[in-house]
Amino acid sequence: MRPYRTLPHDPKPAYDVVVIGAGIGGLICAALLARAGCRVLLVEQHYMVGGYCSTFRRGAYTFDAATHFYPLLGNPMTITGAVLEQIGCRTRWVKMDPVDHFHFPDGSRFSVSADFDEYLDELKATFPHEAEAIDRFFVIVRDAYLYGLLYYFRGRRHDRLDSFINLSLQEVLDREFRDPKLRLLLAADCAHWGSQPSRTSFAFDSMLRLSYFLGNYYPEGGSQAFADDLARIVQEAGGDILLRSTVQRIVVERERAVAVEIATGLGTARHVVRVGAGHVVSNADLTLTMESLLGAAVIGDAAIAHVRSLRPTSPCFLVHLGLQGVPLSALEPKTGYHWRSWHADDVMYDAFKIFVPTMYEPRMAPAGGQIIILQRVMKIGYDRIADWVAHKRRVEDDLVTRLEAAIPGVSPHIVTRQSASALTSWRFTLNREGAMLGWEMSPGQLGDRRPAVEGPVRGLSLCGHWTRPGGGITPVIVSAVDVARRITGE
Repeated sequence: MRPYRTLPHDPKPAYDVVVIGAGIGGLICAALLARAGCRVLLVEQHYMVGGYCSTFRRGAYTFDAATHFYPLLGNPMTITGAVLEQIGCRTRWVKMDPVDHFHFPDGSRFSVSADFDEYLDELKATFPHEAEAIDRFFVIVRDAYLYGLLYYFRGRRHDRLDSFINLSLQEVLDREFRDPKLRLLLAADCAHWGSQPSRTSFAFDSMLRLSYFLGNYYPEGGSQAFADDLARIVQEAGGDILLRSTVQRIVVERERAVAVEIATGLGTARHVVRVGAGHVVSNADLTLTMESLLGAAVIGDAAIAHVRSLRPTSPCFLVHLGLQGVPLSALEPKTGYHWRSWHADDVMYDAFKIFVPTMYEPRMAPAGGQIIILQRVMKIGYDRIADWVAHKRRVEDDLVTRLEAAIPGVSPHIVTRQSASALTSWRFTLNREGAMLGWEMSPGQLGDRRPAVEGPVRGLSLCGHWTRPGGGITPVIVSAVDVARRITGE
């Protein structure tokens, strides 16, 4: 039984704040606002909260829908860990150590320790001929981390950022290192950005790279347990949660958002209600917000054209497998990213990841069972795929074949199998083309070149991975905190 309840009836006629979308950004923002005394309505089109941070069941197996690791959240000394502690989050976290594993075309493997000094020592031991370059690289990474945080998260730009603010990760790796294996290793988890390293900001990557060593976590009970706990906080603070309901329009009068129109109710009882709002927060897809919820008649063609010109991150294809009769010891050595190419930019066509959540939360599977989630970031022509069923079958079969090559004999132990394509991601979250992390985190789409949290009309704010500072669980929470503070004045 979930620790919160959806409204069993229509919402009240008016609220101080209406939040559109119950992804993590919407949940955190709603929780902060409700705890500050605002009358809050959180509206979600799905039948559960969480967005990408949710789970689903197949028989006795519980699968994470998308997100599978949560940097910083279990550490109360970090910016986002402190936010969770402040709002009374009860989620318990399992620290992931090693942080990740990488498997290379030559058959070798590298594990990233959660201790930075151990990680650095292992890097130098593996690549002694690049030891000086490794030290030099991490001096630059530390600067990018520090001054990147000041600029992207605090809005304070320092001159020290200028030397690398426009650089991609691949540009820095090519400049600093000669060994192609080391260059790949230092970009081998680039899939988590939903983009190629040649298009990923070096500064933004540096912030995540070092945050791993402040703690990388998995939530006890899976992703849904975390999202549900945030919903509990919203409701216990007096907020209302309305599920299976779609905001169809943000009502704007005299250039200010004053209400929303919501389609709610099931089947033939579905109807539209107008709910007044002192402020509206959209945690929804930004293109949807601009084109459909506002429209050109309200904000003009140029604003919509600008959003359309931005490049989304690629979608992630996932295969969810439930196993029986396979010991964890047979799976653990093969977890992590698997590469057949030495070129990190081939991530869209080559690399895939094996993740085993039962390493951290055995209760996700029945006794004697394990869960494997296969992940592959894909560069696809979303509008050109005519047969999504065939596309899904083709990619799923390829990934299961690659799993069998990595872990011979595993296939007969698969008792449940399903996959999620870009279309699946869009259907459940309405993210444009199933994008993983909102807009791409390229140098040209960050900082003041990324949409701000202030909306195009007064009384409308934006939070989540389509706005500043960027995509990923930490930036999303930071955007939610920023919006809540602007509304409450705290």
